[in-house]
Amino acid sequence: MTRKTVNEVLILMKAIRARLNELQSLRSQVSTRDTHFYGDQSKNIKEPQYDVKLVDKKIVELANFLLLADSAIKNSNAVTHVSIDINIDSLLKPLE
Repeated sequence: MTRKTVNEVLILMKAIRARLNELQSLRSQVSTRDTHFYGDQSKNIKEPQYDVKLVDKKIVELANFLLLADSAIKNSNAVTHVSIDINIDSLLKPLE
C-alpha cells in the first residue's frame, strides 16, 4: 500500500476524473469508425476501434479508485482534530 498525503490524493483524483471523462466519451462516441460508401448502393460500415469490454473495465477500475480514495479522505477527516482558539459567541453575534 502506497502512503500519500491528502493533497496528493486529491490531485490524483482530479487527474483520474479527467481521464475517466475521456474514457466515458470514448466509450459512447469514438469507439467505432464509420465508413460510408456511395455509389450504386449506399453502405455504412461500423468498425470497433477499441474493445468495449476493456474500455468499460478501465472505467470501472478508475471509478473504484475514486470511491476508495474519497472514502479514505473522509475517514481521515473524521478522525483528525483541529486546535483553534475561537470565541463563537463573538464571531456569531449580531451587528449592533
